[in-house]
Amino acid sequence: MRFVKSSIAVLFMVVSTSALSASSTFISKVERVLLDDSDFAGCMVLLRPFPASELPNCAPNWATLDCLKLFPESTGSIASNKLAQAQLALVTGRTVKLRVTDTRIANGYCFAQRIDVMEVRD
Repeated sequence: MRFVKSSIAVLFMVVSTSALSASSTFISKVERVLLDDSDFAGCMVLLRPFPASELPNCAPNWATLDCLKLFPESTGSIASNKLAQAQLALVTGRTVKLRVTDTRIANGYCFAQRIDVMEVRD
């Protein structure tokens, strides 16, 4: 009986955590790129605009790219490629399309699961 109660409690926590989590896909400009040896999961981007109203659990304006591979879905090559995309957008002034989630947070900053550099249109 105790096992059943524990299992139900764990199941409820998993379901409620995912129900409270949010993801947002939005268009933004990369204004800065930050690299750090130990904080912020290693690298972050400063984004304008940042949808704080859609991601209230995230510290505003910045998103981590997880260059330190703290999150289970991160790999070194993917994080490096996301960082390269962010740097490309910063240098060229192009906008990016990002998917940011609060299911993974480093020092209060949410994780950018995806970053696409947008095409320049005339």
